[in-house]
Amino acid sequence: MNEVKIAGPPDALIDLIKSSLSADGAQAFGHLVLYTSFGVVRGRIGLSFAQAIIGMEKGVNAETGFAQEVIELNDATVEHYSNHLPTASFIRLYVRLSNVHGFAMIDL
Repeated sequence: MNEVKIAGPPDALIDLIKSSLSADGAQAFGHLVLYTSFGVVRGRIGLSFAQAIIGMEKGVNAETGFAQEVIELNDATVEHYSNHLPTASFIRLYVRLSNVHGFAMIDL
């Protein structure tokens, strides 16, 4: 029996980021917005994450079995859903892609 893999939010997000990056890793959007189980996260893609995606596209990471499970965001803010932590800011924040339920790209 053939199994069909349906692209989930992490796969769709990676594909969209891939198509939005220039060859040197520059982003064609202002901020990435992630809707997670703990809150709304806004930030810019980290350089190492962008380079890993570009390397994956060029086949550089093919032999290492590149599997990105965490996205790196710089200058991130989190609007928590819970009342005890309304808003937080981080220089660098790492979010598990499996925790992303939706996303948007905005131009600021």
